[in-house]
Amino acid sequence: MELDYTGILNAIQDANVITIYRHTHPDCDALSSQNALYTWITKNYPDKEVYMLGDETTDQTKYPPSHKVALDKIQQSTAIVVDTANKERVDDQRFLQANHIVKIDHHPNNDPFGDENYVVETAAATCEILTNFFANVLSKEIDYEIAEYLYKGLLTDTLCFRTSNTTKHTLQMAAILAGYNIDIPAINRELFDISYANFEFSTWIRQNVRRKGEHFAYVVIHQDVLDRFHLTGSSARNRIDELGHVKEFTIWALFTQRPDSELFDGSLRSKTATINTIASKYNGGGHKNACGVKDLNETNLQSLIDDLYKIS
Repeated sequence: MELDYTGILNAIQDANVITIYRHTHPDCDALSSQNALYTWITKNYPDKEVYMLGDETTDQTKYPPSHKVALDKIQQSTAIVVDTANKERVDDQRFLQANHIVKIDHHPNNDPFGDENYVVETAAATCEILTNFFANVLSKEIDYEIAEYLYKGLLTDTLCFRTSNTTKHTLQMAAILAGYNIDIPAINRELFDISYANFEFSTWIRQNVRRKGEHFAYVVIHQDVLDRFHLTGSSARNRIDELGHVKEFTIWALFTQRPDSELFDGSLRSKTATINTIASKYNGGGHKNACGVKDLNETNLQSLIDDLYKIS
C-alpha cells in the first residue's frame, strides 16, 4: 500500500488536543477506525487530550460512547476525520473550526477537505489503512483491543472478505490483526448472529422483495413495519445482506422511511457494477460496490430504482 505515513504521525505528535470524527449513519468501519485510532493515541501518547465525536452509532455491535466537547476545545484541536468521503457527511460539523484537519479515508477523494489528505482508494476499509499505519510505526504498540476494533471494520466493510476490493493486502492486514490473538469466531458471532426478532424481520424482507428485471432487487420499508419490529432505520438497513446471497441479484437495495417524514434513506450494494457514482446523485456516496443514499422523496426513490435497474 503506497502511502507516506509521516504526515499522519507528525500531526498526532505535534497536537496537544486531538478530536476524531466519523461519518453520519456510521458503520463498523467508521466506528472501529475512530475507536482504534483513539485507543492507539491514548495508549501511546498519554499526555495528549483525545476525544471522539459523533452522535449517531450502530446497533450491529457495541462501541464506547462519544465525548461531549466544547467548541473552544475543538478550535484548539487537530481534527482527524476517518472513513468519510465528503465534509457534509461528517457527524459534527464543528470539525470545520478545528485548528488543523487531517482526512484518512478509502473512498474516492472527490472532496479533499483536509489540510492533509491520506486517501487510499484501493483499500477495502479505513481499518486496513490504519492497520498498515500502526504496523509501520514500529516504536508504538498495537494491542488486543486495538486489533479487535480494526478486525471488525475489515470484516464488515468487506462483507466477510467477499467484496471485489478485497485484496492480498487486505488479507495481509487481517493476518497481522489475527496475530494479536483476537477471538475470530467470537467476533463473527458478535457481528452477524441475530436475535429471533431479527430473524423474523429477515423473513419479512424475503417475503417483500421487489424485482425489476432479473438482476436487480430492492425492498422498501415503511415506518409502520419498523415500528412493528421495534427497529430503527439504521438497524433495518444493516439487514441488506439478506439479498446479497441470491445468485441472480447483481445489484440490490434496501430503503427505510425516516421517522415522522415522507423521506427515505437507503443502502445500496452490487457484486461488480459501480454504484457510488449513481449514489452521488441522490445525496449519497460510498464505495464502488457499497454505498448509501439519504433524504429521498417518492420521486427520487423511483428515479434511483430506475437508474440502478439500467446497470444491473
